[in-house]
Amino acid sequence: MSAMEALQWACVVYWAVSLLLLIASTAAALAQPALAAREATNAATPPVSCALPLKLADENFELAQESVFLQNYPSFEVVAAATDVQSPASSRMRAIFARHPERATRLLQSSGRAALSPKLDNLVAPFTQAAYDTIFMKDADAVLDADDLAEHMKRLTPGVGLVCAIPYGADARSFAAQVERSIFNNPHVRMLALAGVLGQSVGVGKIMLFRRSDFQRAGGFSAMAHTVGEDNAFAKAVARIGLRAVFSHRHVRQELGRRSFVDVYQRQLRWSVIRRGDAPAIYLFEPLSFCFPALVAIYAGAPALGWPPLLATVATSALWLSAECLLSFAKHWGLSWESLVVLPLREATMMTVWLHAWATNRVVWARERLEARPGAASPPDISASKSPLAARKKG
Repeated sequence: MSAMEALQWACVVYWAVSLLLLIASTAAALAQPALAAREATNAATPPVSCALPLKLADENFELAQESVFLQNYPSFEVVAAATDVQSPASSRMRAIFARHPERATRLLQSSGRAALSPKLDNLVAPFTQAAYDTIFMKDADAVLDADDLAEHMKRLTPGVGLVCAIPYGADARSFAAQVERSIFNNPHVRMLALAGVLGQSVGVGKIMLFRRSDFQRAGGFSAMAHTVGEDNAFAKAVARIGLRAVFSHRHVRQELGRRSFVDVYQRQLRWSVIRRGDAPAIYLFEPLSFCFPALVAIYAGAPALGWPPLLATVATSALWLSAECLLSFAKHWGLSWESLVVLPLREATMMTVWLHAWATNRVVWARERLEARPGAASPPDISASKSPLAARKKG
């Protein structure tokens, strides 16, 4: 076998593995909610502290935060936290609190400064001052359905230390946001679902439901302070004490709104750098979940199979697009002809981000530049986070 033939067969193997991964991950994404629902057997409804970290007042801020107060759940308080309690986000949060006098609410000033993740620093106050042992953390751009808290609680069974939700993108109001929605609703959803079906402990921080007592047993803030990827560090920490991190049977909606390509690129780069730092061996093979490398592989390897390269490439494109359309249709996430334009740009973005993530540890989070390289860090100093601002207890 010549070197050229060996290269062609290597391309065929890559293409075949990539297609198998596409099929397996699509099947996993379709099956994961039903499989997870079988284990959603917790009937207890303990009182819950809903923790809301605040940073920026984005366009869907009110929609996302109001969704917490609309939960059909017996008893819960809402504890928001911000490093600047005079920020626009904090002011809008106080206005939302005023519209819900029936609910116990508090706005706390976070002053943690030891973690690599600003989000983790911001969570010191609500996690330590929550009135209840069961804590439900929600990101600022996650929008809840009225029964989400109750449904996620069903997944917090004995042996489970952390419940997360697989996010999907919605309400994309710009072309760049549509590109990011395509990333969310296809490769991200598929690979997270596959990890969940295979029983892997993966943390995704859009939604995190847990018991504070388990959090403390797992090492608390000191177990997560070394990385910007605090959600996945949390999942690893609970695994070390014999508990599982699982995905809920309910996805969570992330409002995308209007986003620029710079915003999309920086967010995807941040997550890629985190994944590369957490699991470089797995990250190395991440392009197997991308469409573009598979197309290049079959175009180069088709002669080894006796196939016309162009026809093989077009057929692979059609198969890939069909699988993605099937997933979007089954999930009721909507389909449009724009997908034909979005897909090439999505693939170019993902490949560029994947390559860039190998060369940098600098990321952008909420318009701040951070060093995402995992390293030693001291546990956050929570002593200065004891005094709630704008605190009020109702009901």
